[in-house]
Amino acid sequence: MIEIYAHEFAAASRALVAKMMSGDVKADSAYFRAVVPVLELLREAYPDQAQYAAWEAEFYHLDGSLRRAGELYKRTLQLAPPRAPTETEMRRMRRFCPLLLTTPLECFPLKDVAAVHHPSLPLIGYHLFWEDDFDFPDDYEPCDHEEIWVEYDPVAEAVTKVMTFFHSSVIESPEAAEEARAGGQRPVVRIEWGKHGSLLKGWENLVIPLKNISAAEWLKETYEHVRAGGRVPDHPLKRHWPQRFEGTFEQYTDFSVRVDPIALLDRKPLFFTSLWVNAVLFTEALLYNFHPKMEWPERFYKLAP
Repeated sequence: MIEIYAHEFAAASRALVAKMMSGDVKADSAYFRAVVPVLELLREAYPDQAQYAAWEAEFYHLDGSLRRAGELYKRTLQLAPPRAPTETEMRRMRRFCPLLLTTPLECFPLKDVAAVHHPSLPLIGYHLFWEDDFDFPDDYEPCDHEEIWVEYDPVAEAVTKVMTFFHSSVIESPEAAEEARAGGQRPVVRIEWGKHGSLLKGWENLVIPLKNISAAEWLKETYEHVRAGGRVPDHPLKRHWPQRFEGTFEQYTDFSVRVDPIALLDRKPLFFTSLWVNAVLFTEALLYNFHPKMEWPERFYKLAP
């Protein structure tokens, strides 16, 4: 009988994934309640494997159950303790740290940066925490979490790939890596006003994966959206924010103000080496809640071994 149940479970999972990918089923609290018991069973079946505790923690985190998420993140790091970065990893996390270019009208400062080196790959994740997101004053997350990943050649000490998590898709451009190599190995990332989508050189010609839209079209649509006041324009927490983006589209894409994350990392050296990034950020880096995001970009790109 177990073979029948296993077949039915696999078929049901595929059907649910198909509906989620099509948008017919939303990845909200209802889905979280369905998947958490499965992860609890897996934690019992594999008590020494960190991934099931980490995944369950992320679901609780996304659903706003922060104490329960914290317990499971702590368990994750007990099973897979982060280690202090080596001197070489520290040097590379500084060497390849991106430079950010915001618009002159940007309304939110960068409040924290964390750099996390992958434990087995030549890959570094840079996690940016802006003061907030213009569209989400009501998400109970007092920051906007954005991500940049830099892959490098450890022999040549050179950038080989630059990726960012742009509105739920990973984007990458060869021009970004070339720009980094030409500029002392520091990638340059353009930051969208108020919402902090992280754009790469050549963004005008990039197509966003899974969305069937170009980055240029996305920015034009977002520009019109924030020019009209954005989401929940009358929310009381927005009363001290700009009412809307007041400039032209040319000003919206004027990425000319330099912000150097190294200055923040010098003041608050949040450097880590771990596979379980959300657990580390939650338990060892930040004093405030944030939105957990994709920890590493393997689901979108094959990384160098």
